[in-house]
Amino acid sequence: MAKMMIQNLPGQKLLLLGVLLAAACSPHGQDQAAPPVEVTTATIAPRDVPIALQYVGQTESSRLVEIRARVDGYLQKKYYSEGMLVRQNDPLFLIDPRPLKSQADSTAAALQDKENWAQNARKTQERLQPLLAENAISKKDFDDAVAAEKSAAAALAASKAEHARAGMNLSYTRITSPLTGIAGRSNLAEGTYINPATNGLLTTVAQVDPIWVNFSISENEWLRYSAEAERGTLRFPKDFQFEVEMILSDGRTLPNRGKVDFASPSVDSQTGTYAVRATFPNKDMAINPGQFVRVRLNGVIRPAALLVPQSAVMQGQTGKFVYVVSPESKAEIRPVEVGDWHGDDWFVTSGLKGNEQVIVGGVVKVQPGAPLKIVSQAANTPAKTPAPAAPEAKK
Repeated sequence: MAKMMIQNLPGQKLLLLGVLLAAACSPHGQDQAAPPVEVTTATIAPRDVPIALQYVGQTESSRLVEIRARVDGYLQKKYYSEGMLVRQNDPLFLIDPRPLKSQADSTAAALQDKENWAQNARKTQERLQPLLAENAISKKDFDDAVAAEKSAAAALAASKAEHARAGMNLSYTRITSPLTGIAGRSNLAEGTYINPATNGLLTTVAQVDPIWVNFSISENEWLRYSAEAERGTLRFPKDFQFEVEMILSDGRTLPNRGKVDFASPSVDSQTGTYAVRATFPNKDMAINPGQFVRVRLNGVIRPAALLVPQSAVMQGQTGKFVYVVSPESKAEIRPVEVGDWHGDDWFVTSGLKGNEQVIVGGVVKVQPGAPLKIVSQAANTPAKTPAPAAPEAKK
């Protein structure tokens, strides 16, 4: 009966049935061992890793001076070009000097008169001195001469002060720049009458060499870094002497390096941040006040840190993990905790002991306990230019 059924089957089904029967009867039909998974590994060794802390800041003039008039008068001339560089002692404005020149000349004449008076009073006293010794004049006459000499001397001193004041006011008519910097817009036009109490502000001059960059560090971030420093997982440069880089909005890094010259000792109650300032040389005037930039603080070290490529870190239901190579050359799953990013790597804070082989290539084909074939080993070296540590990297 069975023979008749087989004979009646179509050709394709008959061929399939023969293959299945042959496989069932073959001694080689048992499950074969899975071939080793080809992977790339990296030996994770602890090392001191330099990191950079990066913040957003804004440039500011290191010295902003208001140019104000000190005397009344008509604005006669403006010498400078607005928004351009002016050098120290360059002329900026001229207030009509003629009224004050006349006043200075008048005080000079009064001074000469007082000098003549004082000289005559002194000579009179000198002539009367021997006559008093001979009792040729009364004591009262001599006392009157002494008093007249003193009055003349006082009047001379007052006249000298008045003349000096007049000369000083005359010098104030020529207004010069007290420093080298960028001159601002003129607030008054030529011909305007100036009164120092009402419209005395003429312009400003902003010093841009050196230039400041103001930025802030959050209280939470600073507390986290302080805790890491106490645990020994973070090391700041000696005396907090950071080397500071400035990165412009177009991505270019300023070749000049700066330094931190101010850090607020208290937290701003409104922003919850510490105010910090860095200063940069700016001799070529490439940076202007008011620019938004990024500052990178170099000099921070993570001692004996473990770096794992981000491609090696997998996300499981209970957290992140990596595969390490066991002594039997099999894949061993290892839960890890990670910290900040560093370029293309993670800082591993727990889960690895160091000097272990971590699978960094072919991870997606690996299963726990799978046999491995290491085809190459990746170099686990820090990047030439360390990327900034993420201040609030999520674990």
